Amino acid sequence: MSASIRTPSSGPTVASDDTMPGHHARPIAIGAQRTDILAAPDGPARVFQCYRAIECSDLLEPDLLASLLDRCRRGSFVADHVDRLGSREVEAPQRVGAALNIVLSRPSFLRWVEAVTGCDALNRVEGRLVQTRANGLDALDWHNDTHDDAAGARRLGITVNLSDAAYEGGGFELRTTATHEVLTRYRHDRTGTALIFDIAGDLEHRVLPLASGGPRRVFTGWFVQAAPRSSS
Repeated sequence: MSASIRTPSSGPTVASDDTMPGHHARPIAIGAQRTDILAAPDGPARVFQCYRAIECSDLLEPDLLASLLDRCRRGSFVADHVDRLGSREVEAPQRVGAALNIVLSRPSFLRWVEAVTGCDALNRVEGRLVQTRANGLDALDWHNDTHDDAAGARRLGITVNLSDAAYEGGGFELRTTATHEVLTRYRHDRTGTALIFDIAGDLEHRVLPLASGGPRRVFTGWFVQAAPRSSS
């Protein structure tokens, strides 16, 4: 498996598939009806502190994953241009996205993510199914997911791989805004596996274009906090 969390290509690889703590472990199992916590948050928390991201291998149970992949194949997609950032396609209507919003918002999963990341008061996951194609156009430039978050509720990002066609390219990168140091390079190559990453103000991320194959199909969303109650 080639997915990994790595340092910039100009420097040494300090975390590979064989050495990154928890990379081959399955910390969480989410099914249609239940969520099972399989690993304590301590180890993943150390990885997140270093890379500001953590992989959850095989996050989705096989039955749920098979159902979602079938919906993906039968779903329809429309063009989505993000001003000054890039282009992609989004599922319309959001059937897969809506289903994942429900199962990823279970309290047991939210509490585990809080313990791993240090982000408290997570209320739910909001996201949608998107795909990028090897057309020389689909990609997203550097951004931090706050440009359209007027409430400031987004705390973490999440992507779940729902691709069933091989592809080249389409990597995800996370870097610091001040120094442009790349903290994480990641390629989704295992269906049903998720990447959770920080979207704090000192970070930005991008999705590189596909070189061939695909489409690259992922659920992409955010862990959000509840809106504060009015004091009036």
